[in-house]
Amino acid sequence: MVLHCRKQTECPGKVNPPMSGDVAADSEAVELAKTVEIDAQSLLMTSLVEWKNWDLFRLFFIVARLGSMNRAAIRLKLSQPTLSRRLTELELDLGAPLFFRDTSGITLTQEGEALYRSAGQMIHAFETFQKEVREIIVNRSSLVRISASEGLTKHWLLSRLKRLRDQNKQLQFEVYSTASRQSPAVEDLDFVIRIGDPVDNELIGKKVGQINFGVYASKEYLKYRGVPQCTADLANHSLIGLTTDISDRQKTGQGSSLITRFLHATESDCGIRLSQVAGQVAATSIGFGLALLAVPFAEAEGLIRVLPDEVASLDVWLLRRRESDLRKQTNEVKAFLEREFISSKVWLSTGENELSATSH
Repeated sequence: MVLHCRKQTECPGKVNPPMSGDVAADSEAVELAKTVEIDAQSLLMTSLVEWKNWDLFRLFFIVARLGSMNRAAIRLKLSQPTLSRRLTELELDLGAPLFFRDTSGITLTQEGEALYRSAGQMIHAFETFQKEVREIIVNRSSLVRISASEGLTKHWLLSRLKRLRDQNKQLQFEVYSTASRQSPAVEDLDFVIRIGDPVDNELIGKKVGQINFGVYASKEYLKYRGVPQCTADLANHSLIGLTTDISDRQKTGQGSSLITRFLHATESDCGIRLSQVAGQVAATSIGFGLALLAVPFAEAEGLIRVLPDEVASLDVWLLRRRESDLRKQTNEVKAFLEREFISSKVWLSTGENELSATSH
């Protein structure tokens, strides 16, 4: 069945001048044609938002563009009766005829021609939208956003991400290193590495290790203030404390009594309170006082551990939002980080790498 479209020699919204007949009648016909054209376009645009089946417009447009019901049915991999039935459904929904049907084939009506032009604009806009969305998806799928503490970022995460990047040059990373809890949904984070209670019920993941904490000082501080022999001696020392929002999260875990006693001691004599790990390490390094720090981070900074028998351990969690699994790179990065945490078990406890621990 062949589709015959009337040739459009006039501008959209206009009708060719009358060839014969009463001028008043022809003028009325022109105005009616204009009204039909405008109403058809208005009907299309106002109904799109709530349209129950946008695919009908696509079918109509392909039939009109190919100029043949048979060719359109082949292209769409539909039977001709099915395609004809779908187009009739569109006409019924719009409340307007789109085709003149006769034994020689079909011809677009005035509404059909208006719809063809408008649908063409709509499909072109949608194709542009699809292209832009694909570009956004490609760019975002190669970007992995991770939130981790400052110490873990500096002493563990960055070197691993570099190695992963060397293996896959398409990967890009954004790392948010902070002690504050960030919302994965608001920040669009793919992974959150948390030390202590994970808290957030919206996240999925698992415990990937434990990290030890101990009391540290600088050589200069110990030279002038002496070395504490037990936790009771902490009351006689200048202490570097944590801000409330951070310390409240670290009152759980194995050996939490050390954390509790240290925090209690800071209530009586705290030289300074800092929320950032970098600030705590810096204050300890210049001899400001004693600080409760993660063992691997403090060892990497060259600080001296006191009360070595006093240890606290907090869980390390690798978490993510379930929606992130839809992104192409998430599973690759997740598997890589999980393997790296397993191989870092000794380092998290002592600050020594696996090779050094084995040689000892």
